[in-house]
Amino acid sequence: MNIKRTAILTGGIVVIGLTVWGLSRGQVNKSDFGDVSSSTDPSMLLTKESTTTAQGLEYGYMPKASTTPAHETQPSTAIPQLDRAVVIPTSFSEKDAFSAKASIGNLIEALKKDPKNGALWAELGMKRKGIGDYVGAKEAYEYAFKLMPNNAVVADNLGVIYGDYLKDYPKAEKYYRLAITLEPVLGYHYLRLFEFYRYITKDSAKARALLEEGLRSIPGEPSFKALLEELNS
Repeated sequence: MNIKRTAILTGGIVVIGLTVWGLSRGQVNKSDFGDVSSSTDPSMLLTKESTTTAQGLEYGYMPKASTTPAHETQPSTAIPQLDRAVVIPTSFSEKDAFSAKASIGNLIEALKKDPKNGALWAELGMKRKGIGDYVGAKEAYEYAFKLMPNNAVVADNLGVIYGDYLKDYPKAEKYYRLAITLEPVLGYHYLRLFEFYRYITKDSAKARALLEEGLRSIPGEPSFKALLEELNS
C-alpha cells in the first residue's frame, strides 16, 4: 500500500462502533481463519468477532445463526449456490488450509439452516475473500446487502470487491456512495471513496469534491482539511 494511503486510514479520525481488527493489503489473509475443526458448532464459530480480510478494513460480524431480524427485507434474486467450490491458495499452510475450509464449511451448514440470515452471508463473503475467491465473495456480499439494505458495512465491502479486485469501477463507486448515504457522519466511508478516486480512478476533481462534501457532513474534520490542502498545494 502507498504510505500516504496507510496514513489516511490509520490516522484515528473516527471512532467506529463496530469492532475493527487491523488493516491489510495482501492478496489473501490466512489470519481470517482461526483454529477451527470440522466438528466446530457453526453457531459458536459465528459469534466470534471477524478479523481483517484481504483488502482493506472489515468490520466484525456477530450474528445469531438461527435468527433473522424482522426488519430485513427478502431479496428478489435467486440465492447464491452454496455448493460453490472452496479453492485454497497454494500459499496456505496445511493448518491454514484446513481452518479455511472448516470455517467456510461451517458457514455453509449454518446458511442451509438459516438462508435468510444476512449477517451469515456477509461472513461468508468475508471468508471467501480471505481465500481470494472474489467472485464468490461478491455474490455472498450482494445477497447479504439485499437482506440488509441499510447495512453500510456490507455496502463498503462491496465497493472494495468491485474496485480493488473485480475492476468494475462504476459498481465500486455505487456501493461506496451507498455506504456514505447510509452512514453520512462516519468519516471512514469518505476516506475509502477518496482513496478510490485518488488512487484508482485518479480523478482529483471528484476526490476534492468528496472531501468538501465530507466537511459539510462532518464540519471541521482535520483529516479532510489536511487532504484538501494537499490536493490544492
